[in-house]
Amino acid sequence: MAMTVYFFGSLPNGVEPYYGGGEVGNQRTVDMLHKFGYKVRVVKKLRCSQTTSKFVKIATYPFRTAVGVGAFLALLLFGSRKAIVHISGFYGPTIFFEYLLAEAANLLGYKLIYEMRGGGAEAYHKSGSGIYRFCFARIVRIAKVVFSQGIENEPLLKSIADTPIFYYPNYVEDGYLPQVLPQKPQGTVNLIYFGRIEPQKNVKLIVETTSILQKHTDISLTIIGKGHRGYVGEVVRQMEQTLKPGTYTFISGYARIGIRTLLLDKHFLLYPSTLDREGQSNSITESMSCGVVPISSPQGFSRTVIGTDRLIVSDLSAQAYADRVLEILADGSYGQLSEFVYNRIKSNYTQAVIEPRLREQYERIADE
Repeated sequence: MAMTVYFFGSLPNGVEPYYGGGEVGNQRTVDMLHKFGYKVRVVKKLRCSQTTSKFVKIATYPFRTAVGVGAFLALLLFGSRKAIVHISGFYGPTIFFEYLLAEAANLLGYKLIYEMRGGGAEAYHKSGSGIYRFCFARIVRIAKVVFSQGIENEPLLKSIADTPIFYYPNYVEDGYLPQVLPQKPQGTVNLIYFGRIEPQKNVKLIVETTSILQKHTDISLTIIGKGHRGYVGEVVRQMEQTLKPGTYTFISGYARIGIRTLLLDKHFLLYPSTLDREGQSNSITESMSCGVVPISSPQGFSRTVIGTDRLIVSDLSAQAYADRVLEILADGSYGQLSEFVYNRIKSNYTQAVIEPRLREQYERIADE
């Protein structure tokens, strides 16, 4: 009989493009579980449209949460106890209903997987209340295994319990990684950013960096994504006012499958994120797979994924990011770095690498 999995997490709503790496990663997990031949019952966290006002999002949050939690509790109550329960969580503000679901699964006799998505776990643990720390620790202790998006979470988890930890990073899907390293065009340097357009991603700093670089060499910039209309408008106006005509492109949203074609001729991804919950950026992983060299802040798990401090910039200034790009161009190391990041993804962050490891985890839990 096929294994059954009850999955709870953030997933695409089927109408809009994916919102953030959590939805991308969870959808890939569900797709792989189907590929393994498992029966998967999914309950989505309900979310608003990306264009919904902040006030409406906050006002409806308790109701949306109650609906999702209630639906999953009902599934657990009337479901088969032989199923594996997989809760994809973000801890922090969501820890309390994640605790409720995890405790219910435990009391009802299910085998529990708790997945930690996004970053900031240690900061939440240090600043959280005693109740917060109790709930988080309890989930870790009753889980059969904790899936962690970042290796950086392991010291915290090991300080709480000896629950097995599975490093489950974001990865590129089959067919996404080019068979050979893409060769980049000569004569111009093409920069790119794609992802959410919001202040903590420091997208305006990327435009400023490009403006500085245009004083030294031929530079183009492509920005792809969606965000709050006001901030997006500020970014577009800054591009129009500070960059040379014909050297910039803004694309409002884009299907992730189409991003790959836009990455093939790009040289650098600029990623100066200071987002509190930054984990492992799909933008970084997907760019590296196409030989695009990321210049990133150390936020989240970026340092581990990128694999070299040469591409990490701790100083949050446009000049610092511009200087790092110019250094790489001047010392002739670009080709070597492009090959390095391509091979790093090929060896560590592809579906071909991660899929058998995921299946092994599920089979081990099923056999316990």
